[in-house]
Amino acid sequence: MAMKKIVALAVIALFCSSLAFAAEKKPLYNELAREHFTKGVKAQEGGNFTEAEDFYQKALLMDPSNVTLRKFVMHNRAVIYAKEGDLQKAETAFDALLRMDPNYKTAELNLGITYDKRKSRLEALEYWAKMFKLEDQKPKDFAIEEGQGLEE
Repeated sequence: MAMKKIVALAVIALFCSSLAFAAEKKPLYNELAREHFTKGVKAQEGGNFTEAEDFYQKALLMDPSNVTLRKFVMHNRAVIYAKEGDLQKAETAFDALLRMDPNYKTAELNLGITYDKRKSRLEALEYWAKMFKLEDQKPKDFAIEEGQGLEE
């Protein structure tokens, strides 16, 4: 039941709000690049992935050294791959993005969703356990006292 909730929340995160709106949080430095990126997001939201890719490419050409912009474009491209059904390509893109920024939680969550759809249930569960650091949630110094709990 808990796994279903995690997956449901993750799916919502991917398909409803997974575009990198962080352009509003962090400046993209080059105003023309910001314009193209914003137009790309709008095209992507409208389901026009080809147009979105064109705008993202223009944004990158306007500000090629901007690591933040590149990160957001990579993320949005990975989301497009997932929405188009190319989960292998999405997984590869999210992996590359996490190598670029290992602390990017949205990409980490979206990679988990991709694993859940693409890999075995065991591999997906292992990923979620690692992501949510469930191994750290074990009781510490826990011991059952003699005669406790087994007879009811």
